[in-house]
Amino acid sequence: MNDKQKTRRLFFALWPTDQVRQSMVELLTSLPQKKNGRVMRPSNLHVTLHFIGQATTSTKDCMHAAARSVQAEPFQIDLNCFGLFPKAKILWMGTRNPSAQLEQLHKKLGLAIEDCGFNSDTRVFSPHVTLARKYTGPVPERVSFSIPWAIEEFVLVESVPFEQGVNYQVIEKYPLA
Repeated sequence: MNDKQKTRRLFFALWPTDQVRQSMVELLTSLPQKKNGRVMRPSNLHVTLHFIGQATTSTKDCMHAAARSVQAEPFQIDLNCFGLFPKAKILWMGTRNPSAQLEQLHKKLGLAIEDCGFNSDTRVFSPHVTLARKYTGPVPERVSFSIPWAIEEFVLVESVPFEQGVNYQVIEKYPLA
């Protein structure tokens, strides 16, 4: 197989700072029902902007160039709620009021990468951080929290499998200006 045929599993994401990541982990570990399901590795916590899937080197290069063309201002989100995708059994953390800037970044990036053969998801964008998979417990209730997250860049991430699961590795960064 030559290099052009090799594929990598890719996605664009918001990648938390160490401080934001630590705040998420501390909150998650304080919950009594945290053992219910497969808890995500702290190093893998993120908000997916667009899932690409398997991509060749040339597709990755096209996506990289397209992402570099996206113009957006830095903004802040406030992680302040839990939720559950019951069918997928995913416990997540998100924001009650997604900012217009987050919605615009998602839309601009989606339009930019269309020229690389990407078709945007037709579902409504639901920004969230997956905390646990195969979760069968209730959504944590009456937990009041606020984790401010200054968004100053988005990233291209590769999902790299290993024996215990997957490791997400940032391969490109795109600063907002």
